[in-house]
Amino acid sequence: MEKEKLKIELIDWDYTCGDGCCTTYGTTTIVNGVEMPSNNQDAETILRMVLEHLGYEVEIEQKYEEDEEEYNEELD
Repeated sequence: MEKEKLKIELIDWDYTCGDGCCTTYGTTTIVNGVEMPSNNQDAETILRMVLEHLGYEVEIEQKYEEDEEEYNEELD
């Protein structure tokens, strides 16, 4: 059985206002030609949007390396 190909486009962008005092940036995510509703750069938001778009119920647990190191030190 052939697997369906999933095309995900990640388009990074930035915009600086006319007088240069502010900059906005983000990532536009497009899945099989459908633009996701949020322009964001964090991995959790992008993963959640893509997987929910594909029909999955999503639970993402995000950890930080520093937290893991502290936890491992407590175990020693």
